[in-house]
Amino acid sequence: MIDSLQENSKTSSSVNLKTSTISAKSALEIALAISVSILVIEILGGLKFGSSALIADALHIFTDIFAIGFSLIALTVSNRPPTSSLTYGYHRLEVFASLTNGISLFLIAALIAIGAYERFLNPSPVYVFGTVIVATIALCANVLSRKIISQQTKTMKELEETEDENILSVSAHVWGDALASAAVIFGALASFFTGKYFFDPLAAIVIGVLVLRSAATTTWGGLSIMLERSPLKQMPLVESELEKVEGVSDVHDLHIWKICSHVTVATLHACLNDEGKSKRNETMNALEQKLTSDFGVQHATIQLEEVCCLPRHGHSETDSNKSAQAK
Repeated sequence: MIDSLQENSKTSSSVNLKTSTISAKSALEIALAISVSILVIEILGGLKFGSSALIADALHIFTDIFAIGFSLIALTVSNRPPTSSLTYGYHRLEVFASLTNGISLFLIAALIAIGAYERFLNPSPVYVFGTVIVATIALCANVLSRKIISQQTKTMKELEETEDENILSVSAHVWGDALASAAVIFGALASFFTGKYFFDPLAAIVIGVLVLRSAATTTWGGLSIMLERSPLKQMPLVESELEKVEGVSDVHDLHIWKICSHVTVATLHACLNDEGKSKRNETMNALEQKLTSDFGVQHATIQLEEVCCLPRHGHSETDSNKSAQAK
């Protein structure tokens, strides 16, 4: 009966993951089509109406197209089953795509800053009406794209109880585009009402700052996973909670990290008391259950010890403190 329930749970999880992946691909494909359309409109509009802010936003859109395309590839490949050598599958491609997106944003922020600086030194008239029309179209398209991706993020969170770092990075791109389009509109209107054309490159600078912020957030999210940073801030608290499991006297050598945004793994050593020694399987199951239900761990490797190895293997700050206390 238990095996049947576990099998049904795995099947359901697999179906949910497949369904969410298909939906995510559809959402990204729509967002990609919208971004390409905005790129063409803003490049033509920026050249025709002399707006550096429109050109800056078009450059930002170009990175979106790259980001979304990369994300589509990563989403497709990362869903492939594990192999004998790639035992966790291709999930890390999601993180690699997120990092690439973040680094591309740093580069585009630099290009925007250079272009805006040149326009500050050599200001030129901006055709306000045309710029506002183009930027308004871009703003509406970005809001639509953001809504589609946000709905997909919500759906994935409901199905998998987590958020795909790759989808979130694309969402950050699109959200930055919407804010950038608003900045273009503000700059054009400010130029019109004041007669000062420096508002156009100033809007480009604002866009560059938004891009830089998205770059930092997206890159750190991917880098944290690559560095195997624990998703849980209070690791000593996790140890304390695990030590409350019946049959466990001590937990050490605890490591928790992410393979990708939705796969969390853990390894630990658990010292058994007399009760645990007589009920090893029950204690093991209880530890696994607590890791899954309380801390979101999908895969755990647990070493049960009848004789605690802490004095020999303590290599974290928490373990060193425990070892010192034991002495």
